[in-house]
Amino acid sequence: MLVECVTSIVQDKAMYDYLAQPLTRIPGVGTALEKRFIARGIACLGDLLLHLPKEYVDDRHICSITRLQEGASARIIGRIVSKQARGFGRNRQVCIRLADDTGQISLNFFHSGYMMSDARLSEGREISVRGVAERWKGYWQMSHPEWCVTESFQPGFQPVYASLAGLGGRRVGSIVSQALSLIPDTLKSPLDQRLAEQFHLPAMLQAFRQIHHPDSIGHEMLERAIGRLKSEEIIIYLHLMREKKLKAVSPAAALTDGIKSQSMLEEFPFPLTEAQELVWSDISSDLESGSRMHRLLQGDVGAGKTWIAALAMAKVAGSGSQAALLAPTEVLANQHAETLQALFSPLEMEVALLTGSTRSRARREMVGRLQDGSLQLIVGTHALLSEDVQFKHLALALVDEQHRFGVKQRWALAEKTSGNHGAVHLLGMTATPIPRSLALALYGDMDLSIMRGMPPGRKPVETRVIAAEKMKPLAEGMKRILDAEGRIYWIVPRIDEDEDGISVDQRVELLKRYFPDASVIGLHGRMKARDKNSALEAFSSGACKILVSTTVVEVGVNVPEARLIVIEQAENYGLAQLHQLRGRVGRSSDQGYCMLVAGSDVSDASMARLKKMVNCHDGLELAEADLAIRGGGDAVGTRQHGNAGFRLLDTAGDAALIRQWYANLPDFAPDESMQRFWRPFAEATD
Repeated sequence: MLVECVTSIVQDKAMYDYLAQPLTRIPGVGTALEKRFIARGIACLGDLLLHLPKEYVDDRHICSITRLQEGASARIIGRIVSKQARGFGRNRQVCIRLADDTGQISLNFFHSGYMMSDARLSEGREISVRGVAERWKGYWQMSHPEWCVTESFQPGFQPVYASLAGLGGRRVGSIVSQALSLIPDTLKSPLDQRLAEQFHLPAMLQAFRQIHHPDSIGHEMLERAIGRLKSEEIIIYLHLMREKKLKAVSPAAALTDGIKSQSMLEEFPFPLTEAQELVWSDISSDLESGSRMHRLLQGDVGAGKTWIAALAMAKVAGSGSQAALLAPTEVLANQHAETLQALFSPLEMEVALLTGSTRSRARREMVGRLQDGSLQLIVGTHALLSEDVQFKHLALALVDEQHRFGVKQRWALAEKTSGNHGAVHLLGMTATPIPRSLALALYGDMDLSIMRGMPPGRKPVETRVIAAEKMKPLAEGMKRILDAEGRIYWIVPRIDEDEDGISVDQRVELLKRYFPDASVIGLHGRMKARDKNSALEAFSSGACKILVSTTVVEVGVNVPEARLIVIEQAENYGLAQLHQLRGRVGRSSDQGYCMLVAGSDVSDASMARLKKMVNCHDGLELAEADLAIRGGGDAVGTRQHGNAGFRLLDTAGDAALIRQWYANLPDFAPDESMQRFWRPFAEATD
């Protein structure tokens, strides 16, 4: 019995050891291909298994050629009647005539001269083909269909994958299958038995197999399989929250001197809004209480969270202690440092900036002054988390856009304490609108303060929804904004062409042709930090007038001259995320505009959802609407990570699942290997 128990524990731990193995374990994946995968955020077998199919094709039925329907995808089987090539070199085109008992069809392959020497495609051979049928001059044809010899074809449900790392979907699917075959049947997740007994969910390995090898799986079973993986992810996260909540309860310095914060308040150009006053009252009370503050400030885009942060830092400094603000990017850290320096200047107080770009001499001086207490206020990136950065008496740690950090990282700054000063107060801040019921689960280690409304002088961003085929009139409006010295964001869903869909590079080239004098630049998350900062600085300074980007600009970019944002395939984003993107413009007294461009195949329901953005400018209201509309989310997709660093979970679409596990959390302690696997995105900063 003891041997069986020990074996079971070893097997449970081994599951995550297998998932963490390098991609070079897969036959045919060498170091060069591995590097391409790693550049796409896929570094181990488990990462690859989370590259889920984007859809499934029902390949159980064979269609005769005479029953083909134009524009519809179909599976046919026939014998090769003839094979011809046209053209030369790379442009060589191969045309194969295929026949069954009912008729014939032409299969056209471009840039595929190598197919002429493929013995599997000899005349008289029988092959199985899937593609979209089209009529041309009265004859059937398919362009670049998938094919295999008939004996290799296996009927059933076939997963369809998005291209990845320069590989087509079929090749990606083959590599995923090989990765899955490397995991022994005996391996289990530590949660398998609990979730099977209490909730009748499949084992983790079984869920992976059902998703990637569906055979005749039904939609309900597929949803249970993806729900099983998402359950593993949320359970681990909620346990981290529970652990941190217990740890948060501890004595801290009582910061009661409010002279400097009151002086700053009197210097503000506008009085605090009612929402700001309520939030400041909560935070001020926490700082004076003698118990650690552990609070999340959730405020809409542009609601004035920085003013509240400055007041908290002033109260700390007035009490003779130190405060540090942690930001996820250098660009955002620079912006905070400039804003706070302007606010603290009338008080004759210094705000320092520490990032990865800080020169060694300046860094040494800053670290020394933090240790002796002569530097009270500092803003920085993850450079603040370095071991050599120590404080004489850090009383307040602020973490901006805190969902961009891992749970451990946003706590790491608050743990930089010394002497007998007690625990460090922690204030997280986020502009991500999350319904209160979800926020209590997702950020269950923190008290919650919500700040709604906008400060004086801001106009609502005028928002319109337009169809993809009606984008040309946009050019005139863009020209008017550029002529008025305004700037434009253009958001696309993909970084490059191998990911299926409109890419950054494609749009940069197109917009350069339309606006040759606008110095169009591209920006995306795979760029090096130096190149990202360079692109954002060019846009901020006006050297670049049009910035084409993925959602990397969703938070932390403040360019008052930006007056228009165009978001392509807007139906692919949640309303809360669209609202955050919209918040990049209209950050001055000038009118801002947001154009939501719907995809060519957008559904009526998705179009109705987008139109809610036109008249609603409250992020929390939109988040609640998203929650109600999107329901349980999709069973499959190419989602890799999102809010709070999740890999599969969608905080809106999977709200019911999050609430379920929040209310019924299994008694279980995740080990380091599980945390590393499910939390990699949250543990990295841009």
